[in-house]
Amino acid sequence: MKGKKYLTILTVICILSYFMMVNSGAAAAAGDKQIYYKFPQESIVKPFIYDYRDAFIREKELTDFINKVTGLEYDLCRYLVQECREKYLDPFLVLGLIKRESDFNTKAVGSGGELGLGQLMENTARIIAENLGYSYEHEMLLDPQFNIKLTLTQLSYLKNVYDNDLHKVLTAYNRGQKGLEDYLKSQDVRGISDYSLKVLQYAKGFKEEFENR
Repeated sequence: MKGKKYLTILTVICILSYFMMVNSGAAAAAGDKQIYYKFPQESIVKPFIYDYRDAFIREKELTDFINKVTGLEYDLCRYLVQECREKYLDPFLVLGLIKRESDFNTKAVGSGGELGLGQLMENTARIIAENLGYSYEHEMLLDPQFNIKLTLTQLSYLKNVYDNDLHKVLTAYNRGQKGLEDYLKSQDVRGISDYSLKVLQYAKGFKEEFENR
């Protein structure tokens, strides 16, 4: 009788041991599966990390380059690069435009009252500032950061209006939208102007200088 009892207990122990081994194996397999599925996740995350790192490095290189070729303060150059990124603007195009407008003179004053880096007219600048929710005084355009903000906002707006047609965009920036309409009727239906050609020439030069530095 006692032998049967011990045999029963031994059988139960063996069965429990078996299930414990199965559970341990399942847990290990689950652990292996977790480890396995971490690798694809890491392989997805790593490119993003490297992309951000590369973007950061490129932005710093651009900032250094702009600081060198324009003589503008470093923080202002960094701000310009950030604004270009946020507004999806080619920084070399922006450099070409500012080169043509003011030759990077933050205190430049045009014959028609245009002020600052982007040589904005008061009537245009006031509308842009109000749309951005800023108060506006014309002398504020001599603040280079404020001027860059408005200049790039206007350039971004014109790119959307003219579906990224750079000749029309630049000619409209120079002449105004009504001026572009008149120009298209009387001069060149493509919107190509001496102004747009010069800005694009400057932009190409800056891009080549950056890439070959």
